[in-house]
Amino acid sequence: MTAAVVVLLLAVLGLARRVVVDAHRMRLIAEAEHELRGPLQAIALVAELDTGAGCRVDLRVEVERVRVALADLTAARSGRRANPSAELVRLDRLVWRAATASDLAARRVGGGVHLDWSAGPVTINANRGRLAQALGNLLANAVEHGGGQVCVSGRRTKRGIRVEVRDAGRGHGLAIAAKAVRDSGGTLTAARAGSGTAVAIELPVVEADGSAPARDTPPAPGAPADPPAAA
Repeated sequence: MTAAVVVLLLAVLGLARRVVVDAHRMRLIAEAEHELRGPLQAIALVAELDTGAGCRVDLRVEVERVRVALADLTAARSGRRANPSAELVRLDRLVWRAATASDLAARRVGGGVHLDWSAGPVTINANRGRLAQALGNLLANAVEHGGGQVCVSGRRTKRGIRVEVRDAGRGHGLAIAAKAVRDSGGTLTAARAGSGTAVAIELPVVEADGSAPARDTPPAPGAPADPPAAA
């Protein structure tokens, strides 16, 4: 093999590697841009409403999604995703906020988000933004592809907490949510549920300082109502 052929092969390999790296970077940028659009659309929807007419919407979960998406967009320049730090998060409050924000979009298409939370106060060690990203994606997909009727439930398990999102669709766009859940130390699974889909998030539970959290339970089964206390 001549030196010229070796140089040519090295150049081709270098170019192929560059193409792969650039494709990976562009995919990360596309994912971050997608994650920016979702919460901004939700915030815009609330802005269109007359919130003084008895409409109470907590948009902190959407703001968290924007923050982590911006961090991902910055990290994508280096071909990676952001690695936000973990913290103690009240999952019941986060789920309530995500369900409430998504309920507005569901009502616009003749549906609604039904919250059935029987797990009580739940504290986990995870990144708030990644969890908001996972829940926001699952709920947005459920509203868009599942006919608008969505049920969110929370149950204690032997290993921690199981949050399930059910709709009448076939399940779409779970990749970003699955990665966000993995970043939070949990797992995401999807299965058929009658004519629809049930997507479950399983997460380990921790208690702050080894003690049980305060008993400010989120809404009883039914459509999202009054919010739990602020985190």
